[in-house]
Amino acid sequence: MLTKERIKKILSSRIEEIDSLSIPHFTLLSDIEKAAKRVAQALKNGEKIVVLGDYDVDGVSSSAIMYLFLSEIYDNFEIKIPNRFKHGYGLTPKILEEIEADLIITVDNGITSFEAAEICKERGIDLIITDHHTPKLMENGEWKVESGDNQNSQFSTLNSKFVLPNAYAVVNPKTSPDFPFKEICGAEVAWYLCAAIKHELKLKKDLREFLDILCIAIIADVMPLQHMNRVLVNIGLKRLNRAQRPFSKAIKKFFSGTIRSVDIAFNIAPRLNAAGRMADARVAFEFLISEDENEAYNLYLELDRLNNLRKETEKEILEDIEIENDEFIVVKGDYHEGVIGIIASRLVHKYQKPAIVFSRDGENLKGSGRSLGNIDIFSLISECEDVLDGFGGHKMACGLSLKEDKFEVLKRKLNKKIKKYNENDFFIEDFVLGELPFSEIDIELLDILHEFEPYGEGNPKPKFLSTAKIEHIQNLKDNHYKLILSQNDIYLPAVIFRYDGEFDEIITFKFSVEENNFRGRTVQLVIEEIL
Repeated sequence: MLTKERIKKILSSRIEEIDSLSIPHFTLLSDIEKAAKRVAQALKNGEKIVVLGDYDVDGVSSSAIMYLFLSEIYDNFEIKIPNRFKHGYGLTPKILEEIEADLIITVDNGITSFEAAEICKERGIDLIITDHHTPKLMENGEWKVESGDNQNSQFSTLNSKFVLPNAYAVVNPKTSPDFPFKEICGAEVAWYLCAAIKHELKLKKDLREFLDILCIAIIADVMPLQHMNRVLVNIGLKRLNRAQRPFSKAIKKFFSGTIRSVDIAFNIAPRLNAAGRMADARVAFEFLISEDENEAYNLYLELDRLNNLRKETEKEILEDIEIENDEFIVVKGDYHEGVIGIIASRLVHKYQKPAIVFSRDGENLKGSGRSLGNIDIFSLISECEDVLDGFGGHKMACGLSLKEDKFEVLKRKLNKKIKKYNENDFFIEDFVLGELPFSEIDIELLDILHEFEPYGEGNPKPKFLSTAKIEHIQNLKDNHYKLILSQNDIYLPAVIFRYDGEFDEIITFKFSVEENNFRGRTVQLVIEEIL
């Protein structure tokens, strides 16, 4: 049986604590000082700067941070966020047709934009790439560039395993040998660039003011909540709850208590993502940079509407998909392109297998993939490069495109290549600490659990097992229930969502311990599974 003391000891053992002074310095990122000097030159000469973002939460947050930083020191710049349906992902030749600039800075994209980098060079545009996604690996141990002179020759010695676009500067933790923590999001790289520019221009500015936006990006992009990410999220959550910006004041109107990491993951991030999925990410961007609280509130209502539309669309597609008995799920259809990534995630969790879902556009297929356990989906699709038109991503998620006549070939290749993994690699770790008696569940336990927040990727929320008698059942709506449970004359409330089965009088169940602030501060169990 677990005790509060034992729980505290277990949670302490899995956290690597660092203080804010131990956050890696910006100079540890390769090429960042070169990038900052080029930005400073552009500001001095009055050059046109275009910041190119992405349509997910990380990309929109990166763009918002760059906008808020640059707008205080410069006028001749533009924020460009691709439309998923019109432009596709990242810096592409297509979106370059709409850009006139002396300097382009990508945020949360660009690490595989080889063709676009060459076009920039031909047009005399300097390109600074800031990204966190996995770079392309060298082939057969030989250094390779797409064409032209290799301006980034320093990477051939520092990072000889990577193939990088022919840009003026490439800032990415994964191409930075001296940067100690590789798993940071795109918004963190953009934030670091702001720090480098601040240093270069000798500005007096506290960059902690952007941590409310940054913490949303870290959580939304499922970065491990360890090391520097944990520190930045903790500080950012405090700023978010102080509601110092119009967007955070608007969010606070929808939350009665303290905003926690789980609220970002399951409420705020899906709404911000819904803009890029269902319409245009500019809605989410305008929300984050809003200068007026009423405007921010109305934009949040629009994001909520788009998120509800996303849910309806997602439900229709899931009902339509038929799954074959393969080890790697690969499906296609006339699906809404904006939700295929979420559909892939749903399939992964339902079937415990990696999944790629393709949306059809004429003869072309655009896909989004998600993985689990130790399955490196980026590595797997990289091995199928010969049948793909393009791809990018990291270990747990990917985006790719190909011609429809190559679909079956890709499907066969992936299901063959995945056989190198064993069944343990497919395992999704479920952080169950053990059996917890009701006598140990109280406000003191809540305080211990809060002490080790934020929970998320790399620091999963603790779950427990227990057995209790059901004293009362209340149907809240649909298949959501509130229960009163008893164990040794101790009564505790519990909720269970989307439950289709029958309730026995005595149940053994897996649960987490939550705080309910509806009428004072009380404990509530959230049942994840009845065993």
